[in-house]
Amino acid sequence: MTETASHRVALSFEDGVTRFITCAEDQTVADASYRSRINIPLDCRDGACGTCKAVCESGDFDGGDYIEDALSAAEAADGYVLPCSMKPRSDLVLQIASTSEVAKTRAASYAATLTRLDRLSPTTVSFTLETPDRDSLALLPGQYVNIAVPGTDETRSYSFSSAPDDKELTFLVKLTPGGVMSTWLAEQASVGDEVVFSGPNGSFFLREAERPLLLLAGGTGLAPILSILRRLRDTGSTRPAHLVYGVSTDDDLVELARLEELAASLPELTWAHCVADPDSTADHKGYVTSLIEPQHLHAGDIAVYLCGPPPMVEAVRTHFADAGVVPTGFYYEKFALSGPATPAVEPATGPSPASGEPVDAPVPESVADAPIPADLPATGGPVAERTLGTEADAPPVHPRRHASRTIAGQELLPASDLAPLGDGATYGAPRSASRDIARQEMLPVARLAALGSSDELRVTRVVAGRGIAGQTLLPTSDLAPLVAPVLEPTEAEEPAGGYEIGEEHPSVHESDAIFEARRALELGALELVLGRVTSQQVAGYRLLAESTVPHVDGDRFVDAAAYTETNAAFHDYLFTLTGNEHLLQAYQALGVKGHMEEVLRTATWCDPRCAQDHLDIVDAVAEGDRQAARTLIADHADRSKTTMRRAMSDAEVEKRPAFVTPGRFAGKVVVVTGAAQGIGERTARRIAAEGGELVLADRSDLVHALADELDAVAVVCDLERYDGALAMVEQAVARFGRVDVLVNNVGGAISFKPFTEFTDVEIAAEVDRSLMTTLYACRAVLPGMVDRGRGVIVNVSSAATRGIHRIPYSAAKGGINAITASLALEYADAGVRVVATAPGGTEAPPRRISRGTPEPRSEEEKAWFQAHIDQTLDHSLMRRYGTLDEQAAAITFLASDEASYITGTVLPVAGGDLG
Repeated sequence: MTETASHRVALSFEDGVTRFITCAEDQTVADASYRSRINIPLDCRDGACGTCKAVCESGDFDGGDYIEDALSAAEAADGYVLPCSMKPRSDLVLQIASTSEVAKTRAASYAATLTRLDRLSPTTVSFTLETPDRDSLALLPGQYVNIAVPGTDETRSYSFSSAPDDKELTFLVKLTPGGVMSTWLAEQASVGDEVVFSGPNGSFFLREAERPLLLLAGGTGLAPILSILRRLRDTGSTRPAHLVYGVSTDDDLVELARLEELAASLPELTWAHCVADPDSTADHKGYVTSLIEPQHLHAGDIAVYLCGPPPMVEAVRTHFADAGVVPTGFYYEKFALSGPATPAVEPATGPSPASGEPVDAPVPESVADAPIPADLPATGGPVAERTLGTEADAPPVHPRRHASRTIAGQELLPASDLAPLGDGATYGAPRSASRDIARQEMLPVARLAALGSSDELRVTRVVAGRGIAGQTLLPTSDLAPLVAPVLEPTEAEEPAGGYEIGEEHPSVHESDAIFEARRALELGALELVLGRVTSQQVAGYRLLAESTVPHVDGDRFVDAAAYTETNAAFHDYLFTLTGNEHLLQAYQALGVKGHMEEVLRTATWCDPRCAQDHLDIVDAVAEGDRQAARTLIADHADRSKTTMRRAMSDAEVEKRPAFVTPGRFAGKVVVVTGAAQGIGERTARRIAAEGGELVLADRSDLVHALADELDAVAVVCDLERYDGALAMVEQAVARFGRVDVLVNNVGGAISFKPFTEFTDVEIAAEVDRSLMTTLYACRAVLPGMVDRGRGVIVNVSSAATRGIHRIPYSAAKGGINAITASLALEYADAGVRVVATAPGGTEAPPRRISRGTPEPRSEEEKAWFQAHIDQTLDHSLMRRYGTLDEQAAAITFLASDEASYITGTVLPVAGGDLG
């Protein structure tokens, strides 16, 4: 299927900021903008109101349909356009009648008053804020805000300890000698002081479910746990829950009376506390893991909420692993601070980026009070780290696997323009049995470099990190930097930190957990959004919902790939509306889009309400109907799971060869090239089903997934070079001692146009791809076959030796036919058979790795491409494309002993087209 042309659109805002998006020719500029999470002015979406009116400075476009009340002829003559109606025909530059800050959703700022300041213990303070804008502040139990320290340019992050609906906002702070916030609270603050904060932020919050809870708090990590408990109390929850609260010394114990009160109002809550100091007077001395009993784990069907330092998180993981328990849900907020007296060392995760501009900087309270198990190392050096994360509805990875891996070595924010959301993030290699997408330190502790400020999100230092199955974690949308510049802290400073957001999930074949986790996140986001969205935001939300509709027809996908793309943009937008970048990152880190791209690649069936759900959800949000929106989100998740289950089931059926001759390749060592997809993949599957030992070669890493599935050997190599072919054969011989059969399947036309349009470079590329790969592979494998006095080579040629608009490819395949005839003649006496098939047009799933075919840019180029398709069908007596199974049947027959008296022959498999 030919992709639609796309163009770059520059959106120039009134404040001088320019942002870039990519817009397809069949897509309106407004649609593309909202998919990139840039909220340009919008209302009607169909050229009726003129709200989105902009000026086009340069470029060609189709203005679309609109009424004159929205855009008069005089305005259009002066260069005015309606982004909701216009579609690009070239790159564009638009002047947008808005500022860049208005165009993107971000966390709101609130003015508040300090109404209470309590010294709870020698080490801990509680303070209370009230804001006149309390009704507009929506928060979830467990979230935090960034608080500007009065009289300074610093901000610090603190989790709410109050309930989400409480008028008063309360916080717990561990005092750090010489710390900016600690100094203000201990020496300067007084009731009545004005304070400014922004948020709420974070994706650590109570998910709605009925399963039992295990709540674990270390030090002032008690604050978000208190917020969760208060929410449970206010909603009359009957969920069984057990809390373990641990601190370092008796001085650090706070809020025990409050916990008693909460336990009295929550009959299903039990709790205990412990102190690490062996000289403590507490009943329980030690760490929180010592108070986790088997009955608290409910055989793994439990949701764990943990707030504490990294060693505490790892200790809990170890405890679960040792107990043989895999929690159904594991949510955490991590923070860490080393003592100021420790000599500075480079953080274990290496250098990392941060903002170059002053913004709300998340900086944690000291956690020196949090108990750290003696058998786990604490972070060295005077650098603080606060990490937030959620691990939902899936087994956490064994703790020892990740003890030293915060974000394992991938550049998360490279110094380049990131691809816009909606351009199609790639989905990489298949996930492991326990798919780890948690523990991703989005913006870790650092001596910080600039992230950039306008249309580019840049980092000048490499993050020690890892990606999520090949997905872009922070798509282009000119995200506001999440952390502020951090100087090297002195002994008296409260160091700044970064964030870690993510979740762990099972393998891709257990996709229900991913959609259950999405549902939980969306229900939380709904609470923050409902009743607070503007008409413009609803219009953008509706536009994204409507963009999914054309790609389904009843219970059939019209275009599964386009549905996946538009569906991702729709779900992204709800999180964008919260103004909480961490919630958006938590959703994106689930990898829903990548998972859908992989599973729905060849899907045809979908739940008939999937697209309609999007429209209904928008209606419910617009009407402020909380219950309807909640029900729709939950039902939509169930329908998504059903669609994915059906697609995976169909794919498993589709993978099975249509024809199988049991045992035909038993004891044979078969090398298949170009095995990652298409004819090569189907041939490999059939040979595996018939007992062959397989070596699968391809230039793509995708071959590893197939090799794992078929218990085969994978070789990634470039067969356009002789050393690649040699390496392939050497690995096969090293593993099995010989090669009995070689199937040369690499090839495929790259360009489709008249011969006079080809350049010399393009001709060479076609010959290298479709001739030299076979020539080199034959040369590499023949010596071993000759030495043993037996062997079979099956070359895959083509019926296109008499094809139009691909002459270099046709010539290469003609060469394959000549190789087949000549090698058969030359090596018949050596016991080697050489044969070939000549496939015609073959129906196959969309390629996951492109051959590099250029996208047709003009009607003429499209006509050239269509001409070769028409010729293929016209020359087939059966007037259809073949199937992958039909091609594999001919290849495997010629490769088997059943064809032992056939050599030097090219077998057409093209519906009667003899090539």
